[in-house]
Amino acid sequence: MEKEKVSRRQFLRNTAIGAVGVAAAGFLGGCSSDAGSTNPGAAVYKPGTYTGTAKGMGQVTVTMTFSETAITDVKVDCANETAEIGGAAANGLQEALMAAQSAEIDGVSGATMTSDAVKEAAASCINQALGIAVEAAQPADIDNPFPSCEDLSAVNAATNSGEVAFVSAPITDFVRTVNVDVLVCGQGPAGMASALACAEKGLKVTAVEKGKNPTWRSATMGAFNDRIHKKFGVTFDMKQWLDDAMINCSYRGSQEIYQQYINTCDEAVNWFLDKLALKDEEYFLTFNAGDFRDFDAAYDELSLSRSWNTSINIPIPAPEIIAVMQQRIADAGVEVLFNTPVVQLVREGGKVTGAVVKTEQGYVKYQTAKGVVLATGGYEFNPVKLNACCRPRDLALSGWMNGTKTNTGDGHEMAKAVGAMEDEYPHPLMLDPQQLMPFLRVNKSGKRFTAEYEAYNHLSNAIQSQPGAYDYYIVDANCPAIVDKIWTPSSGCYAPKEVWIAAATSDKALVANTLEELAGKMGVDVDAFAATIKRWNAMCEAGEDTDFHFPGKMMHKIDTAPFYATKEMAEALCTAGGLQITPRSEVMATDGQAIPGLYAIGNVSGSMFSGTYPHNQNCLSHSRCVTFGYNVAKTLAAR
Repeated sequence: MEKEKVSRRQFLRNTAIGAVGVAAAGFLGGCSSDAGSTNPGAAVYKPGTYTGTAKGMGQVTVTMTFSETAITDVKVDCANETAEIGGAAANGLQEALMAAQSAEIDGVSGATMTSDAVKEAAASCINQALGIAVEAAQPADIDNPFPSCEDLSAVNAATNSGEVAFVSAPITDFVRTVNVDVLVCGQGPAGMASALACAEKGLKVTAVEKGKNPTWRSATMGAFNDRIHKKFGVTFDMKQWLDDAMINCSYRGSQEIYQQYINTCDEAVNWFLDKLALKDEEYFLTFNAGDFRDFDAAYDELSLSRSWNTSINIPIPAPEIIAVMQQRIADAGVEVLFNTPVVQLVREGGKVTGAVVKTEQGYVKYQTAKGVVLATGGYEFNPVKLNACCRPRDLALSGWMNGTKTNTGDGHEMAKAVGAMEDEYPHPLMLDPQQLMPFLRVNKSGKRFTAEYEAYNHLSNAIQSQPGAYDYYIVDANCPAIVDKIWTPSSGCYAPKEVWIAAATSDKALVANTLEELAGKMGVDVDAFAATIKRWNAMCEAGEDTDFHFPGKMMHKIDTAPFYATKEMAEALCTAGGLQITPRSEVMATDGQAIPGLYAIGNVSGSMFSGTYPHNQNCLSHSRCVTFGYNVAKTLAAR
């Protein structure tokens, strides 16, 4: 039989036969006179031994040997499954496959995931013996719907791939059903805050986490009138802050949700600080934690975008924050289950009444009296969704800073499956430039293109908008003096000066004794680059950047050899688009109404950002996770 090479998507669409459904179409009964064959006993298989694999709790391997008309031997390897459950089922599944001469067999009770994986792997063996070569779908099969003025596929960073947990087909086979008040899905900052706050309200809570550990990205937290800002005497004009928030989202975000955040943030952050049980004198604000201990302004006035002094430095590292919060959650009586992804929501009569999670024993159904809280994060490790939902230029990245491989958009897709509405595409990403200091920058034409002292997301957008989506930042032999000139509360708050000097003069930098030689190494137009530096130096002498309005007091000449140029791109922390919500974190349906029983917090939630994540409104992300995690407990307790 000649092999037919088709894509997996085409194969499933054209034949409507899934991995374990081939036998139902009569394809696997070639050795049986009643299996639908028009010529019983005729050659069906290409004789040989074939191997298939599939994912259960671990990798399951099935090896089948075929004659022309029959399966003559079956070996099932479940060594990577739980020994007393999936491992114990291997012999029975092996015998069933041999007896059925098909992948269509009954699963073993209590070992649903192992059984499904064995059937999928067996179907792969049978497909191979039938001469059907099935290719795995690749992210490239999904066309990005957003046009770009140049081909950026070579620098598209949508390459990290995690395991998607969401299951679209209805699940009806459960090993057990559990009744709780609240199921919290995810144990990042939002999920931890929600689980603890719900338990403190007297609710029966189970928290499930897809990964083996909880996650927390950094030891910072945004707020306004909390006790740490009060300690330093910092006050804010909240109308200005809200105006900036709405401008940053181009008025596509919900002002009601921003107002809810403003109204409740300080209470939530003070509650969170109580849980850490540290002394207030140990805290600093991010902008005064280093060389600017007396900085108590509401924002950095030098930055073209107001860079707000809202960020608090937490004086313990992220792993210790996790440890403290997990202990508080355990003490509050919350059941926390790791390696337990939520895979599907249960909706009955228009209301979400629970969710299905995947355990070692099989699928478990949680019935929720109060609600399901999605805190499942973004989708940095789902290349198909990234390419479908984000701009090519936003994906033109040096890479990702977030290593949470479980972030595959499961919450987004589960909610959409029950009628939820996502933010409009394209979704924004949380972007930084690779170099955080405001060094002079030029594009591949050798020309400046932006005010370098800008919010990190704005600078990243400017870099990505250049031809090739990259730039070079430039320093000279006086790099330490340059850093002194550009050292401010908001530019120098993430590392000491030595870090930035080392980065600008590292082995990655191109080095030359003349500007012309440096331009040649960069591959930029020599005359244009020389003219750019000449004009820059002249404006430095005048004390004013009349081209892009870089702060005059921070300007610094580039005139002393050796000269350094380092290529950079933007890099991403996480996705920042999600499910549209109400101010009470209720997930909105596509008809604009809240879906009863379903809530979203953290990066799976939307309705706040559009086009960009606003880095100048410092530490808004962590703060909204804790704030809305804290708030949703009040909503659920009142139901």
